Parts: sequence; C-alpha cells; structure tokens
Amino acid sequence: MTKPLAVGLIGAGPWARTMTGPVLAAGPQTRLTGLWSPTAAHAQDAATALDVPSFHDLDTLLDSCEAVAFAVTPAAQPALATRAAGAGKTLLLEKPLADDVDGARAIADAARDAGVRTLVMLTYRFDPRLPAFLAEAARIEPIGGRGCFISGAFLGGPYALGWRLERGAVLDIGPHVLDMLEAAMGDIVAVQAAGDPLGWVSVNCTHASGATSSASMSCRAATESRTEVEIYSPRGAARYDGRAVDREARADRIRSDLVAVARGADHPANAARAVHLQELVADIERQLRC
Repeated sequence: MTKPLAVGLIGAGPWARTMTGPVLAAGPQTRLTGLWSPTAAHAQDAATALDVPSFHDLDTLLDSCEAVAFAVTPAAQPALATRAAGAGKTLLLEKPLADDVDGARAIADAARDAGVRTLVMLTYRFDPRLPAFLAEAARIEPIGGRGCFISGAFLGGPYALGWRLERGAVLDIGPHVLDMLEAAMGDIVAVQAAGDPLGWVSVNCTHASGATSSASMSCRAATESRTEVEIYSPRGAARYDGRAVDREARADRIRSDLVAVARGADHPANAARAVHLQELVADIERQLRC
C-alpha cells in the first residue's frame, strides 16, 4: 500500500474544523500531521477536535509534512502560502486565493518559481458526478446557460462574520459559480454585473466561444443552499445540481486528487485558474462599486 501523503493544516476556523481538517484526517490517502494557527488557543482547540498535534510555530509544521492545506482568510493566505511554497510544499489552497488580484498572483508566482504544484478547494470540481456533466456539455456545444449559488450563510451561523460580511457574496461564492460556468461553457472573457454583494448579484457573462450565460449569487436568501448550472443548445440541454453531491465520495476525491497533484499530476483546479477567477471577481466588484 502506498504511504499516505503527510499534510499539515494551517488555520483553526470553522472550515478547518468541519471540512478541510476532517477530510484530510480521514485518510487513507492522506495523513494529517498537525495544525498551526496564528492564534495559539484556537489552534489547540481545533487540534484537539481533530486529534492531531498543535504546532507552536509554522516552521515546525512545515518540517512535518509534504503538503500544506490552508483554511485561513483571503488576506492571510498569500504570505502563508508563499512561505510554504518556498519550503517546497504542495499547496492545497482556499478560494478565493487572496483578497485582491495582486495577492492571488503572488501565490501563483511563488508556486511556479518554487516548482511546487497547487490544488484549490473549488469543491464542486471534486464531485465524482461532474465529469459526466462536462462530457455532456462538450457534446451539445452550449449556446447559453445559467448558474447560481444561493444560500442564507450571511443570515447567521459560523460564516456570518469577518471578511464575508465586509466583502459579500462575490468574493466568497463567486469563484464557485464562475468556475462551474467556465467548466461547462469555456472561459469567461467579459462580465457585466449589477446588484449588491451583501444582497443579490446578477452577472451576465460572455464566453470565449461567443456563448453567453447568467450567474446569480446571494448569501442572504432564507432558503436551502443551492448551486446549479444549466446549459442549452440546439442539440440538447444538461443540468448540474450541487445539492446532490455525495459528501463522502467528494472527500475521497479531494484526498486522491491532492495525492496525485503532489506526485506530479496536473489538475484543472490549480492556482493559475484561481488567479483568473480572482480577476473576474475583481472586475465584478469594481462594477458593483461604480
């Protein structure tokens, strides 16, 4: 049996405790070596919950692992990720990469210069059902489509605070819905946006093929969380429903894909793609400010 990939975790917030940490600790493809956070008390609490060591300094964490997973704020990720890249570690990055395009580019540049590979937590990319949807999308050659990510996350709970309430839905969930539209319909080359990032945002997207799509984003809707993509053409239609994801199967794919990337494989959810998504997010936010 192949030795599990040793992964260190940076971050001790709700995502580290409920998603990234448990997924990596479950194995068997990965082994969580421990956790580090700038706030020692938070790190100890999260490490105890995950039953792994809490490291008192970042260098000790880096020495313990082959890959580093991040569950930190967008503002904090660039400095930490560039340091981990400099130490030669494979990076499992959060989306968005940063709170601005410069920070996102700094991560991608550091990974490229260090020769390390990256994987980004665009979670729908790890749904085992996705390849069938994308194959159908390629077959029918869409002329148009729509995507949405709608939830009530900003109405209360562990994610209704900090940068999410300051910047809103576009920075938080925009990378997901934009990435899914691009996966199905090709790169987005222009966006036209309207709305309020703390309320509801509507975006018209033009794809490189000439096809167009619309994206709706909100984290202040009192409804069940839903992520959907629908595409249409004269040859047919296809639909992806993110609510139907098998969470265990997705977790298994995250682990196996991280191991593959660490061993040299390419992956569509990488830092270069995340920089492109960050540029789209920045354009949308700029238009909304105007």
